[in-house]
Formats: sequence, C-alpha cells, structure tokens
Amino acid sequence: MRVFGIQGRPATDSLKVSISYSAGYKAVGTLVYSWPAAHAKAQAADKILRERLDRLGLHFDQILTEFVGANATHGPLAGASADLPEVQLRVGVRGNDRKGIERFTKEIAPLILTGPPGVTGFAGGRPKVEEIVAYWPALIPKSEINARVEIVEA
Repeated sequence: MRVFGIQGRPATDSLKVSISYSAGYKAVGTLVYSWPAAHAKAQAADKILRERLDRLGLHFDQILTEFVGANATHGPLAGASADLPEVQLRVGVRGNDRKGIERFTKEIAPLILTGPPGVTGFAGGRPKVEEIVAYWPALIPKSEINARVEIVEA
C-alpha cells in the first residue's frame, strides 16, 4: 500500500491537555426477580425503592433504572415483554452528596424481605460507593507553558 499526497500544517499555538477532576459519587445496586411476573416484580421493587428514597428526602443528580432481560438495551423500543423467567433490576444513582449515596446503598437489601417476592440474586452484597473521576480535554496556549526536562540522579 502506498500513501501519497500527505501534507503537514504549521504547528498551532495551543497544546492539548487532559484534565481529570472529581465529579461526585455513584453507586449501582441489583436484584434479580424470578418467574412468574418477573418484570412486574422488578418494576414494583423500583417503585418501592424510589418512594423510600423520596420519603428519606434523598435527591440525586441522576437516578437510572434498568430492567435487564426485559428492556435494558432497547428501552421503550423493546415493546411488551412476555412472562420472562427472570429480570434483573439495576438501579444506579449519581450525585455530589456522598452520605446520600451511601444511604441509597442501604435501601437495596431491605427489598429482599419487604419488597416483591422471588428475589434470587443478591450475591454482590451492598453496592459500593465510588468516586466519579471525569475527563475534560482542553486546549491551553503554548505561551502559558515553560517546557523543561530535569534529570535527577539518585
């Protein structure tokens, strides 16, 4: 294969930098519901969980629910589901209040005994709170940078 016609361009007056910064916290919890009516049970558990969080006064920047096995990939485009043998309820929250996120993690396990019947999968235990490290690509003027190399001998 031959490559030809390639032309360079003058250097720009900017450098590209990659900036990482703390962007809050997140946690994701899961429960698996079994047949019969697995999807309906998972939906009921989601409703119960959201009502508990609301009663506790917990508010998050984002709360996302997925029903894995029913519509997690295609969302509303998945259409009506048949009587599925199992559905995983996966609920995630994101926000800046670490204590609120930690409280969310304590509200998943009670659904095993006080939520819809038929929970089969809680092997992972209580969800873990994780810091979100976000990425921001940016440009900085070369005039702001003093490039140097320093060799340190031990």
